[in-house]
Amino acid sequence: MALSRLVTMTAVAVALVASAAPVFAQSATVPSTSPPAASTAPRAAAPAATVTTTATAPAARHMRDNEMRASKVIGSSVYDTSDTKIGNIADLIVDRDGKVSDVVLGVGGFLGAGEKNVAVKVSDLKRGKDHRFVLNTTKDALKQMTSYDLNHDMAARSGSSLHK
Repeated sequence: MALSRLVTMTAVAVALVASAAPVFAQSATVPSTSPPAASTAPRAAAPAATVTTTATAPAARHMRDNEMRASKVIGSSVYDTSDTKIGNIADLIVDRDGKVSDVVLGVGGFLGAGEKNVAVKVSDLKRGKDHRFVLNTTKDALKQMTSYDLNHDMAARSGSSLHK
């Protein structure tokens, strides 16, 4: 977490310094392929062409109120409708269109030992009070669900853009 903040802050600092750097004017002369003509008359200095650019940075984009960062979602606790913790979000499953289709929950176990992963539709997960994730089911019902294997066929689901 600290490393990602350091990288982000460094990138922002470099961008700010780069945007504040002065733009240097360059002459608009094109090199000639013919040898220069011999002349005994003194040459007048040619005026340098001034290049001015008005670089306007695009407006910064921000998360909307209905959006969430995946890094903040994964690891979050999930509660039932009576405000009892029923599990943690272990992972998000993204379809080929880039949309989150399922949420994998870790349920049962103690401190991660004996925990079982189950998948629920992302549409079933709601935001409750205090920005908690709420699922309209019980811990026992989740324990009865079929396990979701996050490690099955890892080569095909590793995030690579190469498809067989």
